Order: sequence, then structure tokens, then C-alpha cells
Amino acid sequence: MSPSVSQYIKLSKLRIVELLLVTTVPSMIISIYGMPPIDLIIMTLLGGSSLAISANVFNQIIEVDKDMLMSRTANRPLVTGTISINNATSYGLFLGIIGFVLLYIYVNPLTSVIALIANLYYVFVYTLFLKSRTNQNIVIGGASGAAPTLIGWAAANGSLELGAWILFGIVFMWTPAHFWALSMLHKDDYISANFPMLPNTLSDKETVRYIATYSCSALLMSLLAAPILQLGLIYLFSAILLGCYLMVNVFRLYQNKTSPGLFFALSNTYLSLLFLGIVVDVLWTLRLAEI
Repeated sequence: MSPSVSQYIKLSKLRIVELLLVTTVPSMIISIYGMPPIDLIIMTLLGGSSLAISANVFNQIIEVDKDMLMSRTANRPLVTGTISINNATSYGLFLGIIGFVLLYIYVNPLTSVIALIANLYYVFVYTLFLKSRTNQNIVIGGASGAAPTLIGWAAANGSLELGAWILFGIVFMWTPAHFWALSMLHKDDYISANFPMLPNTLSDKETVRYIATYSCSALLMSLLAAPILQLGLIYLFSAILLGCYLMVNVFRLYQNKTSPGLFFALSNTYLSLLFLGIVVDVLWTLRLAEI
């Protein structure tokens, strides 16, 4: 792999994209209560990933001066100059256009519009306006991170129903708690860059109280999903066990028995396993129906 390719991969911030895709496919499956065609899944993931990467690129273009001030971002390609701003802009525009076209032609117009709105929301509302102005930035800006649930639902179902918004609500409530743990871990960086992240403006104890509130809200939304999405015992028990595990670790974080970094990783696992529970529940129910 040439250095230029590896730098573009680094610019793409694929770890964030991976997490978004974890919620897309389960949303597709539950929206039709079955497995969508594989080509539809592939096109949805390709289009959604392209637009998500495009948003990541423009986020870094806008924040390049801030990234220079933070140790954890000081080696990003735009900061080190291994990729120029002009090349990054072309790359971001290309992926954004390709992603929209793929979704519009091979999936459906509704999905392409949702994905484009999420892209623009992340770039203009969150990055340009909210992030540097309010410690509640991720609460409002988190809508873009929850959009893959809507994208997946619309891709397979062709419309947005109550179930789609319940899935959106789970991720929307989970996002602030998840990101605030990361902000606690990198508090000094955000102070250096003058970003008013919640841990920079409140004490750690107060921040964890906010984390607890949103984690509990995500748990309640996940339980509400069971009857609305007509999910069975596999999902319900998974949601209860995972939710309790999450809340136990919030309490441990409050007691300083769990580090913010560990809680950040655990919350990633929570969301992934919760949406995996949806898939297992649906497929198991369909399997029983065939017997």
C-alpha cells in the first residue's frame, strides 16, 4: 500500500464509519422483518459509507487549525501536510457525490436524501456551528450519527415508520454518553483547542451524571423498541442485560473504578451487541416459522 493511499484511508476515519454501519444493516432487516437482497445491502453500505467519509473529510478541513493544537489529532494528514486541503476537498466532494448517486439510483431517492441531510448536518450544523459554541454540541449534533438507522430502514422499506424513529432514538440518546466519555479522556486536548466540550465546562462528577441520564434514556428506548418493533424474548433479554451492564459501568465510572477510555469502549460494545440482538431475534423467529 502506497503512503498516499494509507494517508487517504487515515483521512477517511473508517473507525467512525464502522460504528455507523453497525446500525444500518439491522435497521434494514427489522424494517421488513427479513433479509433484504444482498445487492441492496451492499449499495446501501457503499453509498452511506461514502457520504459518511465525505462528512469526516470536511470536518477535518474545517478543523485543521484546531487539530494542530491537540495531541491526538496532530498527526492527521491535513495537519502534517501529507494531503493538501485542495486534494482533501476534491476527495470529500467526490465521495459525497458518488454516495448520493449510488443511493439515489440503486437504492431509492428517500434514502439518498436522508444520507445527504445527515452529511450536511454534520458538516454545517455540528462542525461549523455547534462544536465551538456550546457544551451541548454533541447532544444536538448527535442526530447525524443516529441517521444510519433511518437510512437502513428507508433503504429496505422505502418509507419511515415509527420503528425507524425508535431505533434513531436509541442511537441519539446513546451518542452523548459515548462521546462525553471520550471527551473526559481527552479533556486537555479540547481545552487546548478551545472546544467547550461538557467535561471542560463541568466537573467529572457532573459530566458522569449527564452520561448516566443519557445512558438510562438509551436503555429505556431500547426496551420500548421491543413491543413497537414486535421483537421477541431474545432481543428483550439482550436489551435488559446489556442496559444493566451499561448502567453498572456508568456507576463504576462515577466511583472512578472504570476509566473513561474503558467506558468508551464498553459503550461501543453495548450498541453493537444491542443491534446484533435485533438481527438474531428476527432471524431466529423466521427460522422457527419455517419449522
